[in-house]
Amino acid sequence: MSNSDPEADRAQLLAVLDQEAAAIGAGDIKAYHAILADDAVFMPPNLPPKAGDELRRWLDDFLQGVTVQWLKSTHVETVVVGDFAYHVFACSWRVTPKAGGEPKVLHFKGLHILRRQLDGTWKLAWEIWNTSPAAAATP
Repeated sequence: MSNSDPEADRAQLLAVLDQEAAAIGAGDIKAYHAILADDAVFMPPNLPPKAGDELRRWLDDFLQGVTVQWLKSTHVETVVVGDFAYHVFACSWRVTPKAGGEPKVLHFKGLHILRRQLDGTWKLAWEIWNTSPAAAATP
């Protein structure tokens, strides 16, 4: 099933990650769910892993509870190996609670693992990240 064109794969992967950023920024739950593999797992900082219905409810609660403004996003490295790919990233957000309260600026660095689906599309299979007290430096 592997595509032999690494640049086309990279462009498709970055498009999925752009869809993730757009869904988060718009608070679009359905768009976010659409890019997740059926068995996606997230490993948020200081929480147990989230998968399946628990992951989707957790994401829904987050997107319903805050407004996210992207401040910075950096693609550090994107590598395709057959039907899997990894993407190292760093980003900063301004998160404002919808119920009121002061916005907070958050900085992250992390890893996406994507998997090519049977139809040839890429979906987010794993996301692992941690927070930083200041803007995440790129290696």
